[in-house]
Amino acid sequence: MAKKADNGDLRLSELLILAFLWMIFGFMLWYYLSAFHGMPVRLIADEILARLLGSQYMGIIPNPDHHYLFQVQTQIPFLFPDGSREALGFIINPLIYGFGLPLLFGLVMASGVSLARKTGVLLIGYVCVMLVQVWGVVWQALKMLAFNFGPDAHQLVIDAGISDEVIALCYQLGVLIFPPLAPIILWVLANWKLIEQFTGWQKQADS
Repeated sequence: MAKKADNGDLRLSELLILAFLWMIFGFMLWYYLSAFHGMPVRLIADEILARLLGSQYMGIIPNPDHHYLFQVQTQIPFLFPDGSREALGFIINPLIYGFGLPLLFGLVMASGVSLARKTGVLLIGYVCVMLVQVWGVVWQALKMLAFNFGPDAHQLVIDAGISDEVIALCYQLGVLIFPPLAPIILWVLANWKLIEQFTGWQKQADS
């Protein structure tokens, strides 16, 4: 049996408006500080790829022109469209996997909870989104090596024991599922009483 909960001061429409305004501010901070908060993502993804791919993988460095972009470097010879033949390198944008952070920032800042609780949720959220970004960067790199740069690059992935089907599945999870869902699920779990308020129902305490 469930009973209707009393309405709080914060209405759903107010939450959405406040969240939208805070999210705009969060996007600006997130973008302009991306070279800094993306550093742990780059270091962790680099370590994972180095362990998977072995000696022909060189590393991930910040792109010289845009430091928020990652430049994946290998020792695989590759014929580029301009006719030059050099070691293969390619660009990955980690921000496409991290937009959940400003989304979570907007929702958390609009919620009527204490500053300490907001700070705690944002810290946990940062870690969760960082792991989502690591997942996305790693599997995008493997996807590009397997499908975009010819047989030599594909062979590097095959030698690592990673099948094309696993790459396709994990890449799609990293692009379509984890980035939008992770911050929403975290916010819902951290604000369950607020969710009960908006839905109007809550579990009745056991007698």
